[in-house]
Parts: sequence; C-alpha cells; structure tokens
Amino acid sequence: MVAAACLERDDRTDTIGSAEPEAAFRADPAHLRAGPPRLRLGSASGDGQTDFHDIAAVVVDRPAGVLVVANRGDATLRTFTLDGAWRDTRGGVGGGPRELGELAALFGYRGDSVVVYDAAGGGASVWPYTGGGVRRVGIPIPPGDTLQSPRLQGAMDDGRLAWAVPRPDRRVDEMGESHPLQVVVFLTSADGTGFDPIAETTGTRVFRYPGDSFISGQIPFSPQPFVLPLDSVLLFGSTARPRAERVTGGGLPLAPIEFALPSVPVTAEDREMALAPMRAEMNRLLPTHMRTRIAATLDVWAFPDSLPPLGNVIAGADGRVWVTGYRPRIDAAPGEDDVSVWSVYAGPGSPAVNVEFPGGFDLLWADETEAVGVVRDELGVEYVLIIPLPVGARTPGR
Repeated sequence: MVAAACLERDDRTDTIGSAEPEAAFRADPAHLRAGPPRLRLGSASGDGQTDFHDIAAVVVDRPAGVLVVANRGDATLRTFTLDGAWRDTRGGVGGGPRELGELAALFGYRGDSVVVYDAAGGGASVWPYTGGGVRRVGIPIPPGDTLQSPRLQGAMDDGRLAWAVPRPDRRVDEMGESHPLQVVVFLTSADGTGFDPIAETTGTRVFRYPGDSFISGQIPFSPQPFVLPLDSVLLFGSTARPRAERVTGGGLPLAPIEFALPSVPVTAEDREMALAPMRAEMNRLLPTHMRTRIAATLDVWAFPDSLPPLGNVIAGADGRVWVTGYRPRIDAAPGEDDVSVWSVYAGPGSPAVNVEFPGGFDLLWADETEAVGVVRDELGVEYVLIIPLPVGARTPGR
C-alpha cells in the first residue's frame, strides 16, 4: 500500500520542517515534507464503509467535527468524525429525492451542510450533516448558446453558489483550428434563485491541424474556475498559463497570483501517446483509403513545444491556493513516484512554499494545519489520508 510503503523505506532522509523525521519518502532539500498521515481511511474488503471507489471530493468541517467523503462509484456521501469513526452513509444511485444520478462534486455549505453537484441531473442539492430533508437547488440557465449545462464550482460563505458555463467563442471559426473556450461564471442568490454573471474568460487555442481534412479541435487546458469561500473571491485558475486571475464576488478584479512553475517540454513519447489511441480507433472504424489519408494528416499534426505548467488548483479552506505541476506521463503506475509536490501561495506576491507528500497523493482539501487527499495502491484501492502540514507550510500564527 502506498502510504505504508512511503513510511517504511530504509533510505530515510531528514528534511527541515518535517512533521516527523522518520517520514521516509525521498525529500528535496528545497522542499518541506509533510507527514506522516494522522489518519488513513480505506479498505479492500468490498463491503465496508471505507471501501471507496472513485472519490470525487472530501470536505472537512472542524467546528462541526465532520469529515465527508463523496464516493462517486455508488453516489454516496459517507460521513466520519475527524478521528475516522463512521457516522452514516447517505445517497445512492437513482432518481429519488435522496439519490443522485452522478455525484460529481462536493462543497461545504454554511457550516452545517454540504452541497452536492449531480452531473446527471444537472442540479445541486443541500444535505445537512445531521440528516433530515434534502433541499434541491434549481439551476438558473443563462441566455445564449452553450455547449453544456452550468457546472457547480463552489459555495460562498453567504450561501451563494458559483456556476460556470463553457462555450466556444464564435468569433473564431476557422476550418482546421480548435476554438477558444469561453467560460462564463455566475452566482446564484443566497436562496438559490436567479443569477448574476460576474466574469468571463477565454482559453487559448492549443493545436492547429494542417492538411486538407478537418479534425475536430481539442482544448485540453482551458480555464477552470474555483472558489475561495472564506473571503468570497473567485479565482480563474488557467492551466494554460501559470497564474490565477482573481475576481471578487461582486465582479471587481483583484491582483492575480503568479505561480512559479516551469513549463513541461513536449517529447516524442508524449506525442506518440496522444496519437496512438486516435490511430487505433481510426484503423478500426474507417475504410482503407480514408485511413491512409488521415494517417498522413496525423503524421504532420502540429504540437506545441511545451505543455502548460499547471496540473491542478485547489482553493484552501484558509484562503490560500495550492497548485501542482502538470505530469505529461499518463501511463505511470499509481504511487510510482516517490513524492508528490504541491506548492501553496498565500496571495499575490507571496513566494511559493513547496511541500512534499507521499507519491501519488491527490490533494482534495487543505486548511491552515492539515491536508487531505487520496492515494491509490497498485490494485487501485483508494485511501483517504489526513496529513499534518510542516510548520513552515502552515498559515502564519497557526
């Protein structure tokens, strides 16, 4: 198991700021090292409350003493104490009043509930920690041509919900070029009705397709909105460039946060990995003369020189922002790397604090003292880890 393997290696190296000198995954002297885990939830028995499958999100509410895990595999919300004792399991796949079609996202809501985004039904619902009735929140549909329904991105402390609607920018419609992706972000009112568009941002065209055959464009690194509920600030974390554009809940622009992450060069292996599934599908479905023609187009398909540096963005519960670099190798085995490095930023102009976690650690939630994330072992079994942050990576005064 990943966590155990990371803690039991013999080549231990101490690192300044480590919460525990015996935390054994390899450390960079320039980084702080988190760990060891305070709590580890997960099992492979197949019938327990900690048998997780495809965890979508985790919410921690310290004042309420609640840890909620959104398990996408069976669309359930599993609630635990902060010490890992199971309290209840709610939800399930279905269309009933206490069921979910596709549990896609989970956020804390007003200190006594969680709000769930159901991608299948396209709506949101509020689930109190203590059980009881589930309140459905309708989606206000903005006017205009959209590619898909609005997606819930987070909740403000005042009860407003943040939604995002992606759509192509119709000002650019050139044959053989991918479209920029425009993301419109809007807030519901505190009671969940009506909406106010507050901002929009446009992605960058990434690929161009030469040749006389049109191939549908892709925007793999479009802007992704997320929410800092503590001070009602929205951030537009774009993976196309290492920065986050900040906007208040009223739509006023704030200073952006610049992320110190290097670009990742595109290698021949990266290019082949991207083209291989396309060639396989083409060979299976198309006649020979069409395969030959499109294969020639794929061979001269233009790739950028480097991949965007930003892999993921997490809005911390304490108002800070966590980011990690993009990993182009999608075929790496779970836990193959010794460490996962995340950088935390306190705001514009603040230097990055780099923190090492166990290899394969997928950060889902963090506050001023701890980080919560998921690791997977070689069999794909998922474990939720709560890991204390090293002193140098904590919010000042905490």
